[in-house]
Amino acid sequence: MGLYIHLPYCVHRCVYCDFTVSVLKQEEELSWYLKALHQESLFYARTYPDKIVDTIFFGGGTPSLFSAEQISELIATFRKCFKTTPSLEVSLEANPCSVTLEKLKGFKEGGVSRISFGIQTFHSQHLKTLQRSHSQEQALLAYHLARQAEFQNINLDFIFGIPEQSVQEFQADIQKAVSLGPEHISTYHLSVHESNPLHPILPLEEVSADMYEWVMNFLPSSGYGHYEVSAFSKPSFQCAHNLKYWKLHDYLGLGVGASSYMTTQEMPWGDHFKNTDSLQAYWKKVQEGGSAKGQEEVLTKEQAQKEYLLTHLRLIEGVSLAAYEERFGSSLIESYGPIVDKLLTWGLLDSVKKMLKLTPRGILYLNKVLVEFM
Repeated sequence: MGLYIHLPYCVHRCVYCDFTVSVLKQEEELSWYLKALHQESLFYARTYPDKIVDTIFFGGGTPSLFSAEQISELIATFRKCFKTTPSLEVSLEANPCSVTLEKLKGFKEGGVSRISFGIQTFHSQHLKTLQRSHSQEQALLAYHLARQAEFQNINLDFIFGIPEQSVQEFQADIQKAVSLGPEHISTYHLSVHESNPLHPILPLEEVSADMYEWVMNFLPSSGYGHYEVSAFSKPSFQCAHNLKYWKLHDYLGLGVGASSYMTTQEMPWGDHFKNTDSLQAYWKKVQEGGSAKGQEEVLTKEQAQKEYLLTHLRLIEGVSLAAYEERFGSSLIESYGPIVDKLLTWGLLDSVKKMLKLTPRGILYLNKVLVEFM
């Protein structure tokens, strides 16, 4: 299984962010939170004694606000509580302005093997719009410091569809990223709720579509395979942890607001549960019972089939008809034939070598495809 660790603290909340985050007021909060994570780890180590952890992902929030010692201590805790594989992939999200060479070296020595920088854009006016706390210079420095710290697996995150961002500016961002040579690049379309102050000034969908179409061609031609809707990597550098979400494999979420999907003999189609979003409630629940579950849903076979399709269709390789049949003991075409036929006719899906996959147009209109299966 994969282990997702939510570290919710940030220096401030960016305008577009809808994650479970908390503005850090006192350093002591970090130590307090680590204790709660330790308690929760012990609880789930007893709950799933036979599960083997092969990926750990520290997400946030800003995980790099924690010290190298604190992150190393957490990794050691997980290695002690759970069975782990020798080739454990450990990813950590970082803000460019919250790292130093010393800290990055500490992360590396403590067991972090993959670092992911939230660059978003190199253009100062767009960083300001997004309320990011770093500059282009800090972003470039963070990347070079990670290389000095001997990280050989670096991801850079970018956002497109920012208000007043031109296609040329987004292209310049990605071209600069490629010139640095990271192993992985992620590109996310800016999507905010109607009540968000950025919503009325978002660019036209056509502009965002032009940006995405361009990046879908440019990155593969620059040596970055497009393997998931938002993700591009050099060969053999796909994010093993994130693939668990898209392939509907087991993942256990620890920390406030973290989500999980776990299968057991009693629940072969999966158990979805999510921790409470309140820090106070999280602490109280963990202290009282070890688990901080706020919501839970045990999936039926039909629900698991739908989820399997909705997640796998985000993968560029698509859904294997044979793998689907092996997992569920039934034919995908028998279950969803009319929907598949409709999407094939619309040119949003393609059927190649017993795989069902999105066409380039289908990737652009992903939500339209997914809604059909819901």
